[in-house]
Amino acid sequence: MKKVRDVNYRAIHTKNSWRKASHESIDNALGNTRGAKALFNGKAAIDYDKHGVPLYVLIWKEGDLKGLIVKPDPKNTSEMLEVEVPIQIIIKYEKAGSASFSELEQFFK
Repeated sequence: MKKVRDVNYRAIHTKNSWRKASHESIDNALGNTRGAKALFNGKAAIDYDKHGVPLYVLIWKEGDLKGLIVKPDPKNTSEMLEVEVPIQIIIKYEKAGSASFSELEQFFK
């Protein structure tokens, strides 16, 4: 039986402003193996030279009212900072196919 991949994952890098992926769960999308934590720690299965340094990841499950924006913790590189935002904000970025660094950073102030 094929696993349902209904969790959207969008990584914002210095060279690629909207890299699309999907996951089976929020925990998987945040995780150490293939998720945001792995991405920020340089352990994801992507071409870092092509995409650049990962800065933010947006994660949301189809049908949910809120989603997450995560980024590496500048005070502790092995940790992430996470904010919950209304799904309308994430859908706005999804429709545009990008989100500015300054807009995303405002959520962490």
